[in-house]
Amino acid sequence: MSSRLIRRLREEKEAALLAEEEATNNDESSEEEEDDAGVGNKAFMMMLEEDSSSEDDSSSSSEDEAEDEDKEDDDAIKSAVAPLASAASAKSKKKTKQQTEEEEEDLDAILSDMNIQNGTDHQQSTHVSSSNSSLSHRTLRSLLLSKKHGFELQDLDLDYAMRSLLGGAAAGGGVDDFLGDGQQQQQQQQNQRRRGGQNQRGRRTLAKKYLFGKPRTEWGKPPSYVGGGIGMKELTEGILEEERHTWSIPWPYNLNDDDDNNNDNDNNNPKTPSSIQKWFTLTMSDTYQEQNYIYQEMLSSGNQQQGAGQLHDPNSLAMFVADNPYFAETILQLAMVLYYINDRGRGSDLLRRCMFLYEATLPSNVLPNLNDDDNDDGEEGGNNNNGNHEVLIDFDRPPNAGLFSTLFRIMQTSGMSGCHENALATGRFLLSLDPLRDPMGALLILDYYALASRRRRRTTTGKGGATTGEEVETGAKFVVDLVESGGDMIKVHHRDPLTDRHHVCGLADMPNWAYSHALALYRLSLSSDEGVGGDSEEDEELRREQYRERAEDALVRALNRFPAVLPKLLAMNKVNTRDRSFQMDWPSILPHFGGDANETVAGTNDTVEERVTRASGEHLVRIFVQRCHKLWKEDDVVRLLYRCSERVVRQRRQNSAQDDGGADNGEEKDQNSTLPAEDGGDAAPLSPMKSTFSPTLARYAQCDPSEYEDAFRTFPPEAIALDPNIVA
Repeated sequence: MSSRLIRRLREEKEAALLAEEEATNNDESSEEEEDDAGVGNKAFMMMLEEDSSSEDDSSSSSEDEAEDEDKEDDDAIKSAVAPLASAASAKSKKKTKQQTEEEEEDLDAILSDMNIQNGTDHQQSTHVSSSNSSLSHRTLRSLLLSKKHGFELQDLDLDYAMRSLLGGAAAGGGVDDFLGDGQQQQQQQQNQRRRGGQNQRGRRTLAKKYLFGKPRTEWGKPPSYVGGGIGMKELTEGILEEERHTWSIPWPYNLNDDDDNNNDNDNNNPKTPSSIQKWFTLTMSDTYQEQNYIYQEMLSSGNQQQGAGQLHDPNSLAMFVADNPYFAETILQLAMVLYYINDRGRGSDLLRRCMFLYEATLPSNVLPNLNDDDNDDGEEGGNNNNGNHEVLIDFDRPPNAGLFSTLFRIMQTSGMSGCHENALATGRFLLSLDPLRDPMGALLILDYYALASRRRRRTTTGKGGATTGEEVETGAKFVVDLVESGGDMIKVHHRDPLTDRHHVCGLADMPNWAYSHALALYRLSLSSDEGVGGDSEEDEELRREQYRERAEDALVRALNRFPAVLPKLLAMNKVNTRDRSFQMDWPSILPHFGGDANETVAGTNDTVEERVTRASGEHLVRIFVQRCHKLWKEDDVVRLLYRCSERVVRQRRQNSAQDDGGADNGEEKDQNSTLPAEDGGDAAPLSPMKSTFSPTLARYAQCDPSEYEDAFRTFPPEAIALDPNIVA
């Protein structure tokens, strides 16, 4: 035997002896077995001496014989360690029942971890050829879930959000504040796995960090896919080939693979090649499918048979949840029933429990990663390289819709509770799963949560995470980044079912984002974040002035594009628009913006597509005004509205004068003058402006405005006779 092999044997012997000593300290009733192990150790030492003496006799062997000898040495190692392994196995049989139960509890976690690792290895092997060419792509996921753009992982934690709202934790707390006592223990266990892969008892533990809040002990442990629950798998190239007859990459994510001749504007199509797309889907086990079959039968059947047609009764729904405590769809449905009868406490518990079931299923490369951040070289992404890929889930593939609905309800209820940071973080994660189709309509409310959060943080610029001397409003900066920087990536897509035409529009073509973009720029003008500590006050004031100019230009574009928003915002905020003053003269401004007259201005000869487009646009205007009007009620913001609306009217009069041949050479000088009163002169009155909506907005025609309000429309408890003793 070689000296290297002898050293290996001695190290293994010493490790075995240490394990024996630890087992002796923990188990006082193993004296007889220790004697047997001592005999085995003596025999092991004698064999080492014989092997060392035989090494001197075989020092002159050839290289070929040495290779054969290494193979024999491996067999010798196995035979030499066998007595120690048998002794250790004998000791392991004397474990208590509690230790055995704890090992059984970790079985599902071990199987889940093996599944994640195998899926990761397989995904790396399937995408190795395409990922090298896509590392330079800047994905929408990296924009939505990047700390550089204001995303904080701790904002997903519902407990942290409530503590921050009530003042129990600092809003700017670090990771140590975010990780509670239970999660700090999980971090310690993770460090133990890195050191040796085992804990003090010698068995492997897998601790999972729950980003949406620490689970309650009474919820229990959800079953894994093997144990009868739900799982998640990646739709790799091999799976796509197997399921090519039942599922394929959905539209519009496959536009780069198949040509579409019916596009309105091919230049606006997103360049999202399949090489940077990673598709995942939830999978149901056989047990979960049986529960889902019963649930679907209860939904669809109208008979009064046993177990069918009973979901209209909330008590039957509560009984189903009690019998199936890990079926996510009915838990979500019961949670919303409790919210509608104003039982927010138990409704919130059930909603968090439903999210706990889904989060226990999602692998780490789907969830936002704690290590996701911007690299110093400008490329975005984390250690798992998800910043270089779009992690997508098909909403239309069962049972994925339940995950989308749960995330939307968490975003909705958090916004109603005033936890706007949590609502914004949840909405950003929800949008990242299907950004081009936006099945839950997150884009209709995400801008409000960003501007309502009002969080101010010091920005990090350059390499090494250097901080600037000023704080910036992260929500406003996110809105600006998404509209301007992300304009080439995030597009709203709609396929007209009548004409089969493909319509595309950007965020600036949506009423809420057009106005929110202007307001975000105005807020950034109050404190610029682009300066460095050594800049002079003159330079900083110049940058703020540039932000103000950009804000006014953006608001002028929004008023020209969607004029009906202005009178609705003023009416909702109860601004006095009847009286005149030296500062504001609303009676001479508002007639140009039409208001509700847009409905009568539309001609009767409009096509069906034009009428649908106008109705959808006005639908989005109502949703925006009813939710975001509070953001525009401050005095300085109202003055901003007046200045920009006055500028719009002035431009209209100048354009009308040019068309009539009455333009003079003093247009530039008149640009900054006050609006002249309409004394009934020779100029013909201007017709009210009409809003111009994109046909793509018909994609949101089915969105319910009540889902975007700041409170649920509740029913009295006696209207829904729910027995509180049945609710799990």
